[in-house]
Amino acid sequence: MGTIVVLFVSAQAQIWSAPPAYEIGGRPLNALVASAFTLPLLVASIWPLPVLLVVVGGAVVNGVSGSDLGQPWFAVLLAVYALGAHASTGAAGLGMGAVAGGILAYDIPRLRDGAPIDEVVPAWFIVAGTWGLGRWMQHRRHELDTLTERTKAAEHDRQVATRAAVAHERARIARELHDLVAHSLAVIVLQAQAADRVLDTDLASARQALEAIDTTGRAGLEELRRLLELLVDQTADDDLEPRPGLQHLDRLVERVRGAGLPVSVTVEGESRPLSPGVDLSAYRIVQEALTNTLKHAGRPASATVDVTYRPEAVDIRVVDNGTSAIRSSSTDTRPGHGLIGMRERASLYGGQVEAGPLADGGFGVQVTLPTGTS
Repeated sequence: MGTIVVLFVSAQAQIWSAPPAYEIGGRPLNALVASAFTLPLLVASIWPLPVLLVVVGGAVVNGVSGSDLGQPWFAVLLAVYALGAHASTGAAGLGMGAVAGGILAYDIPRLRDGAPIDEVVPAWFIVAGTWGLGRWMQHRRHELDTLTERTKAAEHDRQVATRAAVAHERARIARELHDLVAHSLAVIVLQAQAADRVLDTDLASARQALEAIDTTGRAGLEELRRLLELLVDQTADDDLEPRPGLQHLDRLVERVRGAGLPVSVTVEGESRPLSPGVDLSAYRIVQEALTNTLKHAGRPASATVDVTYRPEAVDIRVVDNGTSAIRSSSTDTRPGHGLIGMRERASLYGGQVEAGPLADGGFGVQVTLPTGTS
């Protein structure tokens, strides 16, 4: 903008301070021609090809008139640059072809008349270089625009992925809360019932049941507090306390035994650390299976937990010898509850869950969780 204003003002000042180049029209006509090859440059970025043609036309008229103004040459260079920088490929080629044709038509006769070649030919390279610079700037601008769009798209994808990760984490914590509350409350209710039955006849057993309620309640409250901290503060350290896994199976079994269900555990194969997600899912599935046994197996009943480590997977089998035919969790159709919750946990890691009544009585849950090793 500033360069164009300088060209216009300098041309007008030179015109009005020197004798007119036109015999007809005088200075006003000179001023009009100067305006023709300067002012259109203000919109050269919008209409590069028409502006080029107008500017070149004004420069030609100025040259034919015999004017000694030098501004037309710079105006043409600015128009050529705008053509290269803002026109489409076809328009840029067409406009440059017209400029080249005009230059050659003007300079070749001059060369024939004996004009020095070093005064003529360099201008061709200057014009071509200016046009090439404009094309390069357009290419760079397109690259920058593309990079900006990609950056925006990447940022959008990152935000979507972050929201999805937060939603996934909240869903995981919600599932954790369900498993924790369901297990703890089932144990507490059963112990309270047991204490109520023997309160008047066996104070020692009643006290044992109350102690089991206290232990289960405290443990449940501690884990509930940890999970709620994660929900409130997404930046909180997820390892405030180690996540439960198969290495904590003994504590789970002790709580269930304290609730009145005899449980035996066998481990086959070489025990090894599992990935956190698989380890947690295995633990929660065993917890859910034992909680269902407490709820529905009836009394007397017992359960066995068999864990088998294989090179590529871990197998878990939870079996009870209960007599109750009612297994509400097996018919629960709410996602994230009972057997459906077990299957969801296993499917996250490509695992499988089979559950149902056994031929010789009782109920069994068979789980296979791939470990990703071989």
